[in-house]
Amino acid sequence: MIRVFCDFDGTVATEDVGERLFLKFTDGRSADIVTRYVNGEISSHECLQQECEAVGPIALDELISFVDSFELDPFFGGFVRFCSAREIDLTIVSDGLDFYIDRLLRRDGVSHVRYFANHLELTESDDGTMLVPSFPFQDAECPDCGNCKRNHLVTRSGDDDLIVYVGDGHSDRCPVQYADIVFAKRSLITHCQRQNITYHAFAHFGDVQFRMENIAERRRIKKRREAVMARRGLFMQG
Repeated sequence: MIRVFCDFDGTVATEDVGERLFLKFTDGRSADIVTRYVNGEISSHECLQQECEAVGPIALDELISFVDSFELDPFFGGFVRFCSAREIDLTIVSDGLDFYIDRLLRRDGVSHVRYFANHLELTESDDGTMLVPSFPFQDAECPDCGNCKRNHLVTRSGDDDLIVYVGDGHSDRCPVQYADIVFAKRSLITHCQRQNITYHAFAHFGDVQFRMENIAERRRIKKRREAVMARRGLFMQG
């Protein structure tokens, strides 16, 4: 079976919703927090916790209005239908927050697409709504991500499955090591080039679907040897 895993921020959504959200509601202070994360000074979940704390109490209607201003890739809905018609398993894996992912998927009529993300609790205080994150899919032995995308790839796939990954940024650097076919854009392209990971560049999900149509029709699809070895290595460690 072909299993496609894709990032959300900057991939399914045309922009990084989480990054823009925190920049707006912290008056830009989140940029320094993200820099510390990218430089390896803090973990992903520490980054999200600090960003939420920096937001402080806000008006819920303002938060919802801001989230609703973002758009999904205009070709994503067609890609969802393509995967369903070809019996290709599709999963969104995000190191962002389920609050805006769920809202945007529902708005665009693709709420049936499975996703895994960090959880956001909206709690009321006397001054407004507080953002409280939690991390139900964190790997206790790996501090890099709040939601371990790698674990979703390997635990939801079998030995005979072909794993496809679609992403664009920092949190996608780990899972592409375990994927047989990689679709990349923005900084993920640079990472793949540096790590000698074969990839297909894409601008939108129309590009992904075009190549996937060819892949789905092949009788035999060669898996990426390095990815197979990496997945086996994980199970041997366990």
